[in-house]
Amino acid sequence: METGPELKRKTCSYSFHREPLTPLIELSNLVTSGNQKGFVDQYGDLLTLLKMVVDLVPLQTLLQFYDPELRCFTFQDYQLAPTLEEYSILLNVPIRYQVPFLDVPKEVDFIVVARALHLGIKEVSDNWKSSGEVVGLPLKFLLRIARGEAEKGNWEAFHAQLAIMIYGIVLFPSMPNFVDLVAVTIFIGGNPVPTVSADTYYAIHSRHEHS
Repeated sequence: METGPELKRKTCSYSFHREPLTPLIELSNLVTSGNQKGFVDQYGDLLTLLKMVVDLVPLQTLLQFYDPELRCFTFQDYQLAPTLEEYSILLNVPIRYQVPFLDVPKEVDFIVVARALHLGIKEVSDNWKSSGEVVGLPLKFLLRIARGEAEKGNWEAFHAQLAIMIYGIVLFPSMPNFVDLVAVTIFIGGNPVPTVSADTYYAIHSRHEHS
């Protein structure tokens, strides 16, 4: 019995960019076994993101199975849709019972940012810069102050500064070597999982939509 021609799956090409993470990896090595628990309790398993090796071939293959109409990955016998709970487990960050997405303020509150990063208000305001169409803190500034806090043994401050760099460079990047206000706002809100999930779906869906 003859069958009609098989429908060919429409392919979608992806390119992947990853910022050089050497400076952050070097800083993460300063988180010793003695104070690692304190970092994990506060910020989850962010440090594992710095040394994670990603095989792009199976990732590229998986992305071809995304179904824009169903908004999930569709296979022959089942459908796959990453959930908030799975992201929470991967990052070891609990989902907070609060509004999932925070509005990014039009005007930065330097007092709030300084408190979150254990810095002086003037130190934050003097180093607050613009990059392209966004504003925030240059990575080189954050690297410098974090190294200083580590040398002084101020681990609570060091952990906060290292964590916000991972937020801005790995989880929510915008401009190279820059931590923008969006990343800072999500960091202060302490509930990154919904935004990570939404960003993932949006990036995949928009790429398929425009292919």
